[in-house]
Amino acid sequence: MMAVELGFYLLSEVVPGQPYTVLPDILTGATELPNLSGKHERYVRRAKLLLGQYAEAKLWRADVGLYAALPEHLQAYDIDTNSGRFSLKRVGFSRNRVFTLKRLFD
Repeated sequence: MMAVELGFYLLSEVVPGQPYTVLPDILTGATELPNLSGKHERYVRRAKLLLGQYAEAKLWRADVGLYAALPEHLQAYDIDTNSGRFSLKRVGFSRNRVFTLKRLFD
């Protein structure tokens, strides 16, 4: 499920505040991302390599559903599958994984 968290991390960096449902459009280029910094352009390029399977929206939604069904203490992100919103948990052991996710993009 680390790939799902990597997708959440990308979204929080590149399009903060957007629902997680936009990831497939970002990976396919269907969503225009104007004014990205060089760092964020690099993040998107790497995401296309690391998360390319999620260009298929159905697979992305299915894996997010599996992630949401995990025990809460294993999740680094809180998810609302009804609205598509997600947020990084402020406390918990799993939150430390976000530092690893960042290193995959940097």
